[in-house]
Amino acid sequence: MAVKYNRWLRSYVGHQRIFQVRVAGFIRDDSGKVLLCRRADVMLWDLPGGTIELDETPATGLVRELRQETGLIIEPNRLIGVYAGHDFEWTYPNGDQAQIVSMLLEARVVDGTLHAANRENVQLGYFPPDRLPTLLPRTVRMVRDALEGRAEAHFD
Repeated sequence: MAVKYNRWLRSYVGHQRIFQVRVAGFIRDDSGKVLLCRRADVMLWDLPGGTIELDETPATGLVRELRQETGLIIEPNRLIGVYAGHDFEWTYPNGDQAQIVSMLLEARVVDGTLHAANRENVQLGYFPPDRLPTLLPRTVRMVRDALEGRAEAHFD
C-alpha cells in the first residue's frame, strides 16, 4: 500500500506551511477550447491537476490526476512553465497551508470520456480562450502563458 505523502507529513507538522509540488494540464479540444475544472473548495475554475506523489514523475502524476479528476487518459507532450512565489501560497479549507511549486504541461487526450470523477471538482468543461470563467488568481498567469504558445518554457 502506497503512503499518501502529504497525509503522512501532515500527521507530523499539522497545519504548518509545507512545500507541495503540483502538476497541471493544459488541454484543448479540436475546436481550441480549454479544459477547466471548477474546484469544490473555492468554487473557482482551475486547470486540472494535483499534487505529485512520492516516486512519481510530473508526467505520470499528471496522467494519474487527470484520469482521477476527469476520466480522460492523456499524454503529456510539452512543458509550458514552472510557477511559484506569493501567488502560489495556499490555505486549504481545513487550515493546511502550502507553498506550491506548480508545473504546467501541455497534453492531449488519447482516450476516455469526460466526467467529474472525484469530490475535488463540481464541474468540468471546455471553454473558448476569449470567454473563460472566473479562474483562481494563480491560474490566470498559467493560462495566459499557455495561450501564448511560446516554444520555451516560462519560469521565474
